[in-house]
Amino acid sequence: MSAASTQHIANAAGTAWSEDPAGRELSQIRLDLAVPEAVTLHLPRRGPLTLTDFGDTAALEAVRAALLEAETALGGPVSLQWRADAAGEIQTEPPQLMNDPLPWGGAPGQGLRQAPAELDRWSRANAGEVIPNVLTPLSWSVISDSLDRGFHAPWGSWTDGRRFVAMFDGYVYFNVGLMMELIQVRLGLTGAHFLEAVGGPEAAATVKAGGSGERATKIRWRTMLRQTPFLMRWLRDQDQLPKRWPQERADAEAERDRLKALDDAALALLSDRAIFRELTRSAAMSERQTIFLMVAQAAVYSAVQGILWATDRWLGPNMRQLSLAVMQGLPGVRTQEGNIALRRIAQRAAQNDAAAAFVQRETAESLWPSLHAPDLPAALHPLRADLDDFMAEYGHRAAGELEAAEPRWVEQPALILDTFREYVLNPAGNDPDAIITRQQTAREEAETEIRQRLRGGRFAVAGRFRWLLFRAQVQQARRLQPLRENPKFTLLELSLQQRRLWRELGQRWQARGIIADPDDMYYLLYDELAQLTRRAEDAALANRLRSRIRRRRQQYQQWTQKSAPPLRDRYGTPLSPQAEEPAAPTPEPSPAPAATFPLTLQGIAASTGAAEGLAHVADSPATGRQLTPGQILVARFTDPGWTPIFPLAAAVVTEIGGVLSHGAIVAREFGIPAVVNVQKVTQQIRSGDLLRVDGSTGRVTILERRG
Repeated sequence: MSAASTQHIANAAGTAWSEDPAGRELSQIRLDLAVPEAVTLHLPRRGPLTLTDFGDTAALEAVRAALLEAETALGGPVSLQWRADAAGEIQTEPPQLMNDPLPWGGAPGQGLRQAPAELDRWSRANAGEVIPNVLTPLSWSVISDSLDRGFHAPWGSWTDGRRFVAMFDGYVYFNVGLMMELIQVRLGLTGAHFLEAVGGPEAAATVKAGGSGERATKIRWRTMLRQTPFLMRWLRDQDQLPKRWPQERADAEAERDRLKALDDAALALLSDRAIFRELTRSAAMSERQTIFLMVAQAAVYSAVQGILWATDRWLGPNMRQLSLAVMQGLPGVRTQEGNIALRRIAQRAAQNDAAAAFVQRETAESLWPSLHAPDLPAALHPLRADLDDFMAEYGHRAAGELEAAEPRWVEQPALILDTFREYVLNPAGNDPDAIITRQQTAREEAETEIRQRLRGGRFAVAGRFRWLLFRAQVQQARRLQPLRENPKFTLLELSLQQRRLWRELGQRWQARGIIADPDDMYYLLYDELAQLTRRAEDAALANRLRSRIRRRRQQYQQWTQKSAPPLRDRYGTPLSPQAEEPAAPTPEPSPAPAATFPLTLQGIAASTGAAEGLAHVADSPATGRQLTPGQILVARFTDPGWTPIFPLAAAVVTEIGGVLSHGAIVAREFGIPAVVNVQKVTQQIRSGDLLRVDGSTGRVTILERRG
């Protein structure tokens, strides 16, 4: 503290807050003083002041007393202007409730635990798929550190002091700069293939250059050889993941079942604190699952990068469709199993006259309650049993499902039954067994062709060696690919049970007048909810937390009105995708020249095949469900909440994503052409435009503007 701050408080002035305006402290007040330099003090809300830097603590106590009195009178945290005269007497202006939006999780240039490194660069690629929307405070406080620890797990000391997950303006970003540093600088491998797998603006530049050349394929062999011990350990650890997974899954399912046993009657007997203890205990298992998921994701990306490199190097970039085809039609992916299960139920319903007529008569909203009416005809009991079984197995899914506040299918059945109705009413091409057989055949044919291409030619010995290496890489990727999805599936099963407990607490607090709505709890951080659980009858604490809820809801609404820039520099400043420079301010719009058609857009080829059809541009799963069979789905991203729609689509085009995106994987499983990472595609295509999608070359052509 400066020497100026040691003088008497007399003749000082400033602003005081009964709560930290940045939202970091619940138990302290803040005073700003000018004595004459600006000084900020954080003081306890209660108890004596022992500040030795100020001779007149009585004056500070007077400011504190005025703050707390105003807080009680106005029913929430307040701010006021104050000044001290020459005698140290305090004068205050009328207090004001603190109503400014209250951010959480950091903001551009803030909120990172360590100073950003020079190579840090923040991307919405992948993050935009798994966490597409503004994340609520509870979800951020629960998942952010687990995601970060899971990323760091394989790298040891290489990533010490670095952050992989950050929030800017409410949206979650991953540190793609750190990943590229690890891949290219530390290991000497090819970062371009990682970008192609994950997607993002930089991947678009790579694809635009043709996916070939030194940037895409060059390995720094000396660097890689120096890291041979690390790479051997990395491969060993990857090989252990499929062996570890059964036990990880069993432990998570045991915890899920333990919480499920706490039915409504059991919960009613538990106190708030007991329920919170159950949530805290369960959170440890969620963290373990999240860390395993992140480690498995890194392994899958590594394996697929190797396949992409070998394809470019030995077969040529125009053979990319073959390397993608060898990864499709694989068993054991829980998300895909759910899609197939729903189609089987729809197939049976379409073949049953009574069930088909019932589904046609009901809406998505009325179908579930009508199925569970006590007078349901016996002919419809098999359909009810089928859908009950489906919800029991897959009802924990949703769009944006890492958000704790997002309703699950089992809670709002219309979210999935809308798609189910389309399956029943449009049964053509809806044979799941035929789809599985077709994809398995395509996989076997692609593998045969790759083997023939690699082993043919004049250098037979070298060809056989390359084929053995390529096949080993493919087999490893196939073993690992289910781990791209399955740990998340199990994590979300547990999350649904945790959500039941959170809802129970929210309903109790609403009934006691502590919060206005059960959903209010999503706008509190985990530690704040812990305090509320312990001190729910403390009126002053409840007032302060209600203030936080109100201000964070306001901040949430402001953030949701803005889109997330796809790329940011190490401080969080938005970057132009084409250059390592901050994006220039947007100029005043001027009339754009009329586009000429056909107009071709380039993305990443994600699932082979070609299709023509009318575009359906969707900005949410709700508008996505308005897709009619044969249309081409165009969206910013897709996640598991979207993919039941896929079988209705002639093709899928997304603005975000890479060859390992969830939408790309599911499109390959269904044999639907898909192109991902088409920059600004939702701005360039309108619903109703006639499109051609080539999932082998990554080209999307607007044939005719009809939108």
